Amino acid sequence: MNKPANKFSMGDSNPITSVQSSIELLVIRLFIAWVVLPAGWSKILGDGEMEGFAGYLGLLGVPFPSVSAYLAVLTQCIAPLFLLIGFGTKIASLFLMATFSVATFVAHYEDLVTGNWAGYSKALMVLIASFVIFRYGPGSFAVGGSVEHED
Repeated sequence: MNKPANKFSMGDSNPITSVQSSIELLVIRLFIAWVVLPAGWSKILGDGEMEGFAGYLGLLGVPFPSVSAYLAVLTQCIAPLFLLIGFGTKIASLFLMATFSVATFVAHYEDLVTGNWAGYSKALMVLIASFVIFRYGPGSFAVGGSVEHED
């Protein structure tokens, strides 16, 4: 008799809740925090960074550039903290995916078209990593994490 397919498998018979997969998800969560937190904090703590960022978004044609800038920076400062502890990871990942979709496909559009990998690589990697966390959850090494844990 065949076992039913586990909807949380990564392409083989090992479920996503295995220790190895949980370590991999933890590494992805740490990567996102390592890349995103400093970018958000520098905009908050930097002299005139928020105004400059809002102006840049306005030049790109992003609607409501000041509001969009503050939402993006709040996402960059708060969502990685949720990912670090492994709590509320799906909603945090959704906010990160929205923010980094704009970063990848709007702010770095020219880099995408010209193939300038250095220009859009961080934004694209955070977008993909956020999708992985959204899809599979935080793994076992999270607040409330267990083998059966799914965020």
